[in-house]
Amino acid sequence: MDIALEWISNSPICVFKRTFGIPCPGCGMTRAFIHLFQLDLKGAFYYHPLFFLVPVVFIVFLFRKKVLFFTRLSQNKGLIYGIIGLIFAVYAFRMGTMFPKTSPMDYYPHSMIATIWDWLPFFK
Repeated sequence: MDIALEWISNSPICVFKRTFGIPCPGCGMTRAFIHLFQLDLKGAFYYHPLFFLVPVVFIVFLFRKKVLFFTRLSQNKGLIYGIIGLIFAVYAFRMGTMFPKTSPMDYYPHSMIATIWDWLPFFK
């Protein structure tokens, strides 16, 4: 197998994790939806406890100009900041309890930053 293809097939989907080696606030979302589609709610909540927000936000965004209630929701700055705060609070909790050994919040040692770090002679 080509080295580049092997690297791609063994690397995480998350561009943030591939670049920096640490998970992003959305890491685990894909696996959460895979478990949801398999009707495994426990697995879905394990991989990302906020997976249910994605379809809700998508529907509100999609119909924000057609439904008055969705228009008001999309313009409510307190709600938007609250959701962003919730996302980062869950991220901080997951990083504190799962990082660096537990998937999906595990460390990726072959990230671009880690590779560059290893190349730099003054860090050895």
